Amino acid sequence: MNKELKHSIDFLNQKVGKNTGFSTPENYFQKVEENLSFINFVNSLPKEKAYITPTNYFESIDNSIFKRLASEKNKDIKIISLKERFFQYIPMAAAASVLLFIGINYLSTQKTTFDDITITDIESWFENGYGETYTEELATAINTSDIEDDLFASISDESLENYLLDSTTPLNDIE
Repeated sequence: MNKELKHSIDFLNQKVGKNTGFSTPENYFQKVEENLSFINFVNSLPKEKAYITPTNYFESIDNSIFKRLASEKNKDIKIISLKERFFQYIPMAAAASVLLFIGINYLSTQKTTFDDITITDIESWFENGYGETYTEELATAINTSDIEDDLFASISDESLENYLLDSTTPLNDIE
C-alpha cells in the first residue's frame, strides 16, 4: 500500500508541477563568504586598541570642568523675565480693547429706535430697579380723561352687573 501511495504522490506532483524539497543555485555555499560585507567589515577593523586615554586624564578632568564652569559663570547672560514681557504687552492689549469697543459700539450699522423697544422691556427695566418714577412726573405725563374713556367704553353695564353678582367677597359671605 505504501508503494501505491508513493506512486500516487509522485503522480500528483508531476501533474501539478510541484517539486519536493528545496533547491539552491550552483556554487552557492562557496560564494556566501565572499558576498557577506559584515565579514569584510570585521576584518577591516584594527586589531589593536583604537581608543587610548591620555596619561593623567582622570586626575585632571575635574580641574578642566571646573575651569569651564567658572568661565561660563562670569559671562553676562541676558534674561528676559516674564514680568517685563507681561508689562510690555499690557499697553497693547489695552489699546486693542479700546479699539474693539469703539468699533463695536460706534461703527455698528444697526440703530435702535424707540419703536424697537417693547413695553415688556420697559416694565422689566423699572421692575429691576434701573429707573425711578415719581408720581408727580406720571401725573403730568398721563392724561386721565383719555384713560377713563378707554377703560369704561369697552365695559357694558350688563357685564358689570354680572360680575358684581357672580363674584363673592368676604362681605357677601358674612351676611
